[in-house]
Amino acid sequence: MIKKITATVVFTFVMFSFLHAQVSLDKVVAIIGNEAILESDIDMLYKDLQMQGGFANLKEGDPRCQILKIFIDQKLLVAQAKQDSLVPNTENIHNNVDRKIAAMIAQYGKDELEAYFKKSIEQFREESLDFQLEQAFANSMQSAIVKKIKITPKEVEKFFHTMSNDSVPIIIPDQYVIYEIVKKPNSEKAILDVKEKLLGLRKRIVEGEKFQTLATLYSEDDKTAPRGGEWGLGALESNVAPIRLALSNMRIGQVSKIIESEYGFHILQLLEKQDETGLVNYRQILLKPKYSLEDQAIGFARLDSIVTKINADSITFERAALKYSENEKSSAGNGLMVNSSEYSMEIRTSFYKDELNPDDFRALEHLETGEISKPYAATDVKSGSVQYKVIMLKEFIPAHTINLKDDFNHVSRMYENKKQTDAIEEWVSKKAKTEYIRINEKYRQCPFVDSSWVF
Repeated sequence: MIKKITATVVFTFVMFSFLHAQVSLDKVVAIIGNEAILESDIDMLYKDLQMQGGFANLKEGDPRCQILKIFIDQKLLVAQAKQDSLVPNTENIHNNVDRKIAAMIAQYGKDELEAYFKKSIEQFREESLDFQLEQAFANSMQSAIVKKIKITPKEVEKFFHTMSNDSVPIIIPDQYVIYEIVKKPNSEKAILDVKEKLLGLRKRIVEGEKFQTLATLYSEDDKTAPRGGEWGLGALESNVAPIRLALSNMRIGQVSKIIESEYGFHILQLLEKQDETGLVNYRQILLKPKYSLEDQAIGFARLDSIVTKINADSITFERAALKYSENEKSSAGNGLMVNSSEYSMEIRTSFYKDELNPDDFRALEHLETGEISKPYAATDVKSGSVQYKVIMLKEFIPAHTINLKDDFNHVSRMYENKKQTDAIEEWVSKKAKTEYIRINEKYRQCPFVDSSWVF
């Protein structure tokens, strides 16, 4: 049975929500225990998902109903986590929120974002932080719920046979296991040219020209150049190390010396620094070295000489990658390219086509297993930097219907995820029967809403 509380307590709490949020009573969507969910909460997450393309991760049905359930489940999990004194991992929350907002500002612009969400960036940041902090508590409770779940090979096999009886077969796309040897462009002239141009721009700024005007005209950062080079308020720690170090030692209004990063060469102007929050806002002009066909030919020749040694059996590809490659991540693994994402804990040594850099895929799509590509130039999707590469296709796994022999780990992960999801859903369902829950009549059609919850 749902716990009963007096009308006076409910009224007092709702009035508190009204005064605190400065919204009318009909804006209270739900009350979970002593927590309120507001229509503005639903709106913010709805717009956020819409802008970030997150609706693809929701199930079919009314997305607002699903968002409401996300909030209800989270409130129930958070309440229990706090009751059990669970301590969540909040180490990267501020940085993650600031990186997300910085990316949104870079893509859409500060004014457009504020108009879209109908609130200032700082308000949006605070509300995003509150949601993420609650999510951290919810995650800690979820971990406590699923930590005892164990799976056995026999269970995985049984799950697979149940799954394989489905009328729609699961197809695993083509996969590629790849080794690489990387050389970075090495042209003193290209680097000298870009530094001289930046020094000239810096001199013009110091002598009185506006930084933002020159950033709009000359900066090669497509995201910030249209806004006069301005990044917008974000976490200092979310910047790459050279920029972070420079900003830490700058005064408001100061123009930096030339800074080199993985993205190219920069000059910065510090606009705002909040020591108590770790937030900064700055402008930048980014220029990238322009490597000539002659520079490329030299890079290709260096790679050709390495491939000649490999073909002559004087060294293996893996040994050559360890010895000569200038990509620290892959060279440490003898050239093996590792597939990882900042949004997932999963690390794989195989790639689907859509996970590969387009330049890499063009180089390997006609290779046979064990064959080495010709040297080619690859542009890093994230930084825009150029590097010269040869790759070896170590293994090609053609598209196929999922099976236990080749895809046991994949099936195992699917089954483990299902067991964990089922356990959390079961816990939430039981918890909902012991908590005070009231849902606004507007959401009575949502499939998870009990009729006794409606007010």
